[in-house]
Amino acid sequence: MKRNPSAAIWAGLFFCFWIIPGPVSAGPPENYTATLVMEGMSMPIARMGDKMRSENPMMQGMVSLHLNDAQKTIMMSSVNKTYMEQPSDAKATPSIDDPRVVVEKKQIGSETIDGHPCTKYDSVFYMKDNPSEKYKAVFWEAQDLGGLIIRNETTLPPGKMGPGERRAVTELKDVKLGAAKASMFEVPKDYRKVNNMMEMMGGMDKMKDMFKQQPKPK
Repeated sequence: MKRNPSAAIWAGLFFCFWIIPGPVSAGPPENYTATLVMEGMSMPIARMGDKMRSENPMMQGMVSLHLNDAQKTIMMSSVNKTYMEQPSDAKATPSIDDPRVVVEKKQIGSETIDGHPCTKYDSVFYMKDNPSEKYKAVFWEAQDLGGLIIRNETTLPPGKMGPGERRAVTELKDVKLGAAKASMFEVPKDYRKVNNMMEMMGGMDKMKDMFKQQPKPK
């Protein structure tokens, strides 16, 4: 089956899972840049504490800032110098490094991923206040990157992305520890705040042009 999700679907998957490659074991790095690979697409990301940044390859100039401490997401267009804010989705797939999440993991082996020696775990995670909605995952913690998860295979329960279960695989490549800077998570002063996505992207015609120029998944 070919993987060719639309920009909207792919972006939705990303927001569900891009936090998940974060740390689980005690003391792993919380400052890094990397390339996140998912659904045959690649995007630059950065993390600094509770702040995360991504550059959407499906829409030119689209940057998203997920500010977990402020419980909001900022989307910016570097092409139009505009941005919009929205509250974080409380119903999104939980992050395994969220303190409200219970993670049960069991070591099942050791493997080398992209030259990184990794410990492989089988896990189940769920929100403390919603233990009936469980997520299964297999992940690989890179020993030479302080325990950072560089590969994650998560199975969503039915209803999260369609009627049946769906497995999502994410990988982190080209990881650079300590490379994230505070300026990456700030809106430039010359950007104009708008109210919706269409206005941010410069109108319907420009949005259509961007979708036509979407890169195809590899």
